[in-house]
Amino acid sequence: MATAVIVNLHAGGGAARRRWPAVARLLEERLGPLVVHFTEGPGHATLLAHQLAGAGFDPLIAVGGDGTLNEVVNGILSSASSVRLGVLSLASSGDFARTIGLAGLRHAVETLAAGEVREVDVVRVRFRGPAGDRRERHFVNVASFGLGGEAVQRVRGWSRIFPGRARYLAAALPTLAAGRAFHLRLWLDDAAPVEFHATTVALANGRYQGGGILIAPQAAIDDGLIDVTLVERVCLAEVAANLRLLYSGDIWSHPKVHHWCAARVRAEAETATPLEMDGEPVGTLPLEAEVLPRALRLILPAATAPLPAPPRRRIPIPRRPYS
Repeated sequence: MATAVIVNLHAGGGAARRRWPAVARLLEERLGPLVVHFTEGPGHATLLAHQLAGAGFDPLIAVGGDGTLNEVVNGILSSASSVRLGVLSLASSGDFARTIGLAGLRHAVETLAAGEVREVDVVRVRFRGPAGDRRERHFVNVASFGLGGEAVQRVRGWSRIFPGRARYLAAALPTLAAGRAFHLRLWLDDAAPVEFHATTVALANGRYQGGGILIAPQAAIDDGLIDVTLVERVCLAEVAANLRLLYSGDIWSHPKVHHWCAARVRAEAETATPLEMDGEPVGTLPLEAEVLPRALRLILPAATAPLPAPPRRRIPIPRRPYS
């Protein structure tokens, strides 16, 4: 069956539209004839992926940003298909592409041509939708709530003004300047709940979010665990003074940052707390998240060799509990 490509021309503030003709030629040179579908709006990539996977197209290639990839993943999983998935990021952030080691467009195309497949984890989340209804969705990279959710809500439409990294940080400024925090309660696997006044919490399968912020430096996409990074209440001055930690891999060294690993996470909040997944706003808490081990067949660079699962890391006692 021919390769099917799902393209979001709006990704990267229109950068995908400008780059697509050259990308299409390169893909056809390396992969042969393509069946190409262009998305028409939010949710369309999920529908297309469901239909194409069900029709037997293999592989499916998601072309766009992390949001496009998220929709394609959800479409594949809803089809109960074992289709292979390829990633080609044309957005400025491309956080999941960073996690799997894709170093630019040509490297991504050569990776797709080589077709080396690895089974990776997906995280299933049940949460409250914008209308208060209960919803279910999957993510492959990072979901976050609190500041992360608010920043993603603001960032939509800013793509033409700011590059990926600056866009996310600029969107976070109002929350940080106001010193806002969210009273959260977390349950990690079967441990007793912990409570914090937190600025943001990330549930990570991948390592990066927000255009290169290394939010979970040791996360692995095939270890059966969610890496949880919680940042206590911080102000704008504290973030500015520690900006290096966001990108250096040392974020867990800060005394207001906590890290745990768990296969299941439940979170509740006293007030409406926005939630995003793979860079797209989806709803609010409460949520229940659970790892689906090795549920997706992903085409990865040859250098990304399968690694043995690390030993299960025990959940440490919080250093600074809510009071």
